[in-house]
Parts: sequence; structure tokens; C-alpha cells
Amino acid sequence: MRRIVFLFILSIFFSSCFFNSTSQNILQPTKVVKLNIVEPSGITFYNNHLYIVSDSNSAVYKTSLQGSILKKIKVSTTDNEGVCFNTAGDLVLVNESKRRLIKIDSSFKKEKKYRVKGKQKHKNSGLEGVCFVPLEECYFIVNEKSPKQLLKVSKKGKVTKEIRIDFADDLSGICFDKESNTLWIVSDESRTILNVSLKGKLLKSYPMSIVKAEGITIVGNQIFVVSDEENSLYIFKKPN
Repeated sequence: MRRIVFLFILSIFFSSCFFNSTSQNILQPTKVVKLNIVEPSGITFYNNHLYIVSDSNSAVYKTSLQGSILKKIKVSTTDNEGVCFNTAGDLVLVNESKRRLIKIDSSFKKEKKYRVKGKQKHKNSGLEGVCFVPLEECYFIVNEKSPKQLLKVSKKGKVTKEIRIDFADDLSGICFDKESNTLWIVSDESRTILNVSLKGKLLKSYPMSIVKAEGITIVGNQIFVVSDEENSLYIFKKPN
């Protein structure tokens, strides 16, 4: 009887330790900002400002680092899921349903669209995020699922490399970290922030509790993530 009681107490102790360890490992935001943007689906940092794209209307919003809207940039398409800038200062979007890479010049007036070839099982399981890597002179794009892929793509939308990803349930946003020369990817369904090499190797993963996390960007030693469902901007301290 004493042995049974001892084992019962021991199991409670280890379960408690595991629970506390798991809870402590979840990234906690240092700040949460409510956005006046419907369904924010992608975010990038450029010239000391944030640029947030909405997938429900044809617009990109230039905001302060606190999420206050400074400018609304009209674009010709809806269902845009990712946003970044290239070294020429062009604003670049990815469109999910039509599998397009859309480049908009620095005046935000002229658009060029490039077809990104590839398979996707459903209209809403395609291109989800984009970033530009200067040393590679190319874009890295994530395909959400069916299949889950990291795509290396030329400036004109040609896929030069396909990398299958199996360490997340889906891929919903991506950004490039020039300090570490790595990629940061957010998974909505896994509720995880992933640090990944340019070759698609998982380096580290960090669980977080955001619902419908759709976009990610690095600002100094901070990680900014937007939630589509909550219309919110979450700010985290970047893990060491």
C-alpha cells in the first residue's frame, strides 16, 4: 500500500514538473496591440516602419512600430497573404489563390505579377508568406500545406528549389533575419515560431499561444507577429 501511495505521489510530482516546464517554455508577449486592420495576414519591417497586408481587402498598411496606421496603399488584388521589400525598395506581395508574386515599385503605383508554379490542394492552402534574402538575390516563400514547402524563388517568380517541411502542421508566415542569416517561420496550426536555416533545417522551435498567427517579422531584438482572427499585433523578445 505504501509503495502504491509513493508511486502515486511521484507521478504527480513529475507531471507537475513537466507542466511547469512546458508552461515556462511558451513565449510570452511583452506587448499586445489591437490593430485597426481587418484580417492582417502578413507583416514586414522596412525603414523603421511596419507594413501589414490584409487578405480581405486590396490594401497594405504602413504603420508605426506601435501599429498606428500612417498610410493605406491600394493594390489590385485581394487574398494577399505575405509582404516584404527587396533591395530595390519594391513592395512585394504573395497572392494565395492565384499563386502570384506581385512586385510594386517604390512609388506604389506600378505593379508586375509573376506566376509561381506549384501544387496546392485547395485555394486556401497555397502561398502564405514571403521574404527577400539579399545575399541570395532571391525570395523565400512558404506554401501553407498540401504540400508544406519552403520555396526558393527568383525575382521573376521562377521556383529554383523546393524544400519539404515536416516539422509543423502548416506554414503561415516567414521573414529573414540578417543578423543570424536564418529564417523565422510562424505556424498557425502548431502555434509555434520556428527558426530555420536557408536550407530548410529546423534550428529551434518556440511554442506560443496566439490564435491564427499569420505573419512574422524581426525588428532588432524583437519578434512581431500578427493574428488574423484577433486583429492584433504581438511583440516578443527574440530568444537567444
